[in-house]
Amino acid sequence: MRKFFLIPPLFLILSGLGFYFYPKDEDLAPYKDLIQQHDMYVIQQGDTTVGFNLVDPEQAPSNVRSSVMRGYQLMMNTSLYAPNYSRDQLSCTNCHFLGGDTLGGKDNGISLVGVTNIFPKYSKKHGKDISLVQRINDCFSDSMSGTSLPEFSSQMTDIVAYLKWISKEVKEVKNIPWLGIKLLKSDHEPNADDGAQVYSTYCASCHKQDGIGGGVLTNIQGKTIPPIWGPDSYNDAAGLSEHPKLAAFIYLNMPYQDSQLTKEQALDVAAFVLKQPRPHHKE
Repeated sequence: MRKFFLIPPLFLILSGLGFYFYPKDEDLAPYKDLIQQHDMYVIQQGDTTVGFNLVDPEQAPSNVRSSVMRGYQLMMNTSLYAPNYSRDQLSCTNCHFLGGDTLGGKDNGISLVGVTNIFPKYSKKHGKDISLVQRINDCFSDSMSGTSLPEFSSQMTDIVAYLKWISKEVKEVKNIPWLGIKLLKSDHEPNADDGAQVYSTYCASCHKQDGIGGGVLTNIQGKTIPPIWGPDSYNDAAGLSEHPKLAAFIYLNMPYQDSQLTKEQALDVAAFVLKQPRPHHKE
């Protein structure tokens, strides 16, 4: 069982002796306060040093395990477990790899570890603080191009239980650095025509030339190849409909598990993808 604990000063001394390694590339692992020792992560913020690890849904205690596991399954195969609320070719794990149970960065999708710590949170879209439940429903209505889950539905309860479980070890971490998408720093002017060539070379083999995706990517439950434009894709209110976010996501994560594009290529192909038709958000 992976544990959460505070790290005594001796461990920080050992880090100076090479006991830990620091990420070298701020674009690949942009967390300057995070270090790793074998199967444990350590983050230092001011005078507070916290040790933690990622936890698996199967590790949840018996009184919540069933709900946590259902939440995990919803994340991994959303259209199967919430068919009335999401497009049949989209799942949460298309953006949140492994159900968000990662620390983001290169090839790890968008992390959700610690997301329960930051809500209520101000939403530019809503112009006010919103709850975690509302933010989940924004994903359903925008990124999944579906409809909101009822607030007290079993599906919503299970998703929240899952997110609380994978966030439990980082309750003491403030301003969690791996949440969200780190935008690219570049003076490059995106060129959609060049992006079309990048798409044909690196993306079309999985997402198809017409962007419809389809098929199972790996043997991980629910990990399908999503449509990235067209009537079954995410709509124009989704976070990835914004060019800076989509370019950063592509740069860090595509091709899947073999990210290799330059920043310029990511910016270009994002411009190309966003020129294609997609559903319009309905209030």
